[in-house]
Amino acid sequence: MRTKDELFRAAQREVAARRQRAVTRAEALRTEALRRHPEIGDAQAQRTRLGAAYLMTAAQGADITKRLAAQRAFEQAGETLNGVIRAAGYQPEEFVPKYTCLACQDTGISNGRPCSCVAELARTLRREEINAASPLALCSFDSFELERYPTAVDPELGGPVRDYMGKILAYCRRWAAEFSPKSPNLLFTGSAGLGKTHLALAVADAVLDRGYDVLYTSSAALAAQLSREHFDRDTDDDWLNACKEADLLILDDLGTEFMTQLTVSVLYELVNTRMLCRRPTIYTTNIVDQSVFEARYTEKVASRMLGNCRMFKFFGTDQRLK
Repeated sequence: MRTKDELFRAAQREVAARRQRAVTRAEALRTEALRRHPEIGDAQAQRTRLGAAYLMTAAQGADITKRLAAQRAFEQAGETLNGVIRAAGYQPEEFVPKYTCLACQDTGISNGRPCSCVAELARTLRREEINAASPLALCSFDSFELERYPTAVDPELGGPVRDYMGKILAYCRRWAAEFSPKSPNLLFTGSAGLGKTHLALAVADAVLDRGYDVLYTSSAALAAQLSREHFDRDTDDDWLNACKEADLLILDDLGTEFMTQLTVSVLYELVNTRMLCRRPTIYTTNIVDQSVFEARYTEKVASRMLGNCRMFKFFGTDQRLK
């Protein structure tokens, strides 16, 4: 798992590699064409000579007639060169590098600023990371099927489960569409298989599309990785910093991690840092009893999680069984 800066640098390296590949392919084709067809080189040399002569007439302040004649000769030499290239079985544009991004020509810089292609590639790299750890590609708002939830009235809700879940879905759509550092944290609770992870990943997908950096990790994976980082000083991974810095963090399946004093300490640091820096987090958990939550994570950690969240309890029957 990489921080935003690490992802951006990786994207920059890939853009630079794209440029190098494009230049290398065009140059290799040009070299092969010159080897097989020396007449291309001759026509190219002629155009170069006439181009230099044209520039010289302009630099020496020659009269307009001489400048126009030199210009026409240069242009005709270019047409001749293109004709020789086509006669050899090539197209002139094949000798020009084909860049992936026309705005920056794969330099990563457009109008003196980082090109949007770098940010887009960084988001793609982040999607790949999330996909490796979750079914992100399968989870969207459109694939969240309300028809799977019962229409029967739930005694705790006092109304139909499907209608209630539809309201949660609508809220999450708005939350993702209006996402900003001022967005409230979200906590999804409920039994297993009710769509908590699906909806959290649907939000992640929509927020990624809006250009924000989103990071997903299960609570168990985070705790295991942080333990490795703590005891293995040779590791280059820094999950904690990545989790602290992400614009949106999805911390999935709270309650499944192996709890130690280190886990509690790190969770407190993570939750507190994100709260102070105004970086929203979505938590999901099967724990529905607040007292159990506090007993597991300590009152200090639980109060920071629960006290700064919009809480949604999921109802229905296990979707995975269906």
